[in-house]
Order: sequence, then structure tokens, then C-alpha cells
Amino acid sequence: MPDIIKTDTLVLRARNYRDADQLLSLYTLKKGRLTAIVKGVRKPKSKLRGGVQVFSHTHLCLYLGRSLATVTQTETINTFPALRTDLLRMSYAAYLAEFVESITPEGEADPGLFSLLLTGFHLLSWEDPWLIARLLEVRLLMESGYQPFLINCVQCGKEIKIGSLFVPSLGGVICTDCEKIKPAQDVYKISGETYVVLRQLMQMDLEMVSRLRISLPAKKELEEVLDTYITYLLGKRLKTKEFLNNLA
Repeated sequence: MPDIIKTDTLVLRARNYRDADQLLSLYTLKKGRLTAIVKGVRKPKSKLRGGVQVFSHTHLCLYLGRSLATVTQTETINTFPALRTDLLRMSYAAYLAEFVESITPEGEADPGLFSLLLTGFHLLSWEDPWLIARLLEVRLLMESGYQPFLINCVQCGKEIKIGSLFVPSLGGVICTDCEKIKPAQDVYKISGETYVVLRQLMQMDLEMVSRLRISLPAKKELEEVLDTYITYLLGKRLKTKEFLNNLA
């Protein structure tokens, strides 16, 4: 029997394929990240077009082939219009989508990550996109098993006080004693404010993030540390991150 599933889905990316088809990068509730084809979707009378818009939350019926899924039915739940009409919000959504594509394996369901990304798209539609991006970076790292260690020195286990030395290649903070013994090449000093903000982003209710007040120096420091850590983990710089930097 053919492997057919019906699942809530977030459309991460779309690209044209052949004359009237599209290839989609999806994150699904039941099967995790998938690549799917939508046949004839670019034809004017296609009934599938409305349900596969980029960044939309939609209920899809998918036929699972050996290497590619095929979209057979769509039911739109939320199109998140702000993520397609506001250039800045659209750019941050594309960045988070590329991050998810890069950090998740294909075909492995993770309901927690799906819920996190869905909430992120909601928040990105009206909250400060810069702040939501930092929140989602931290939470996606945690959900994917790459949570940065901030409480104890990753070298000796000593408890770290506010104001720390972060080492991306070690995945966390080190104490000053360990830095003196064996200096690391990729050490980033983070201020007490940045340290506290990182801890809050890990622990706070997602809906409460707008209550955070962060100084401009701490914002710069926070973004640099997370960007460096993510680049180290992925082994590459995300293309959409470069675009965002140019946009700013």
C-alpha cells in the first residue's frame, strides 16, 4: 500500500521545478523535515497553490516516495501575511527556516521543534524580529541537543559567576583558571548582562520575551556569540544571515 500521511506542516522554502511544479522544503509534525514536490502548482487554476505558500502553516496530505514526497491535498491554517509582506520579518523568517533546514536531519519527527517553530512564526509576525530570532536560535539549539553550557566550566566543572568566557568550539563557558592553563583561540568574553539574557532566553516563557530589555552593547555581544557558535556547529555561514547583515 502507498505510504500516505496527513500532517500539520510549516513550509520553509519553495523553488520552481520544471514547467509548472515546485519543490518544497517542509517541516512536518509527523515526519520532521521533508522535501516534497507539488505538481502543476504554478498553473493558474491549481487548487494546491494557496496551501503551499512559503512560511504558511498548512495541513497537507503527502504521498511518501522513496526520496521525495508528493503533495496531493492542502488545507491552509495560517498564512502569516506579515512574513510575506514585511521585508524585515520575511528575511528573519527565511533565516530561521534555513537554520532549521541546516540543523535538523531529514525524516525524523520532533513535535517539540515543530511547536517551537510554529510559535516562532506567530511571534515573528508582530514582535521585534531581532529579539525573536535570538530567542529561536537559543531554543532551536536546545531542542536539537546543542544547548550551550553556561552554568559550569566545560573544562573543570567549576561554577561560573556572572560575566564569562564563551568558547564556541567547546560548546560553553570556561573559567578564568582554565583559560590561563590552556588558552583557547576562539574565546569570547561575555558581559554579565549578556550572560543573564542568555540564561533568560533559555528559561523564560516564549510569550514573555517582549519584556526583556537589552542594552545595545549586550545586543551586539549576544548576536556575535550566537552567530559564531551556530557557524561553528554547522561548519558554514548561513546565506540568509549574510543578507540580514547587509539589510541592517
